[in-house]
Amino acid sequence: MSAWMSRGRANWAFLGILALMMVLWGCGRKGRPIPKDVRVPRAVTDFQIKKAAGAIQLSWEEPEKDLRGDKLKNLAGYKVLRKRVKPGSNECIDCPAGFSVTAVLDRDHPVNFKEADGAILWRDKDVQKPGIYVYRIVPFNSNGYNGAISTYVSVKIP
Repeated sequence: MSAWMSRGRANWAFLGILALMMVLWGCGRKGRPIPKDVRVPRAVTDFQIKKAAGAIQLSWEEPEKDLRGDKLKNLAGYKVLRKRVKPGSNECIDCPAGFSVTAVLDRDHPVNFKEADGAILWRDKDVQKPGIYVYRIVPFNSNGYNGAISTYVSVKIP
């Protein structure tokens, strides 16, 4: 009977180690792999937010370099990520979960944003519900590869 119990403990220990390994390997950056020769943008800088008439206004400086530190040559646009933290929610503002793409800004067709002197200005007009609106910006290159994600900015709408 003791040999059977010791085998059972070994099986449980093996399963526990296997489960732990799966959890650790499952964490990390998700997305399609970036080939070594593809240059992706650094994160945007001077990312700011303010309330505007019936909207939230975001502005940021365009990245000038890629992740390798070389001059950025193929910046195609930006993805604006947003999440709304509902009033009374326990959701953390700076947690990466809960964001969705709310706008894609194409530099070749600047129809819903302004670009001047290396700065981008965009307004989110879909902010009727109360809560804390949290934003992040992801620049992408002409091949469609995402660059580094920005820090977050947030504003409370009563």
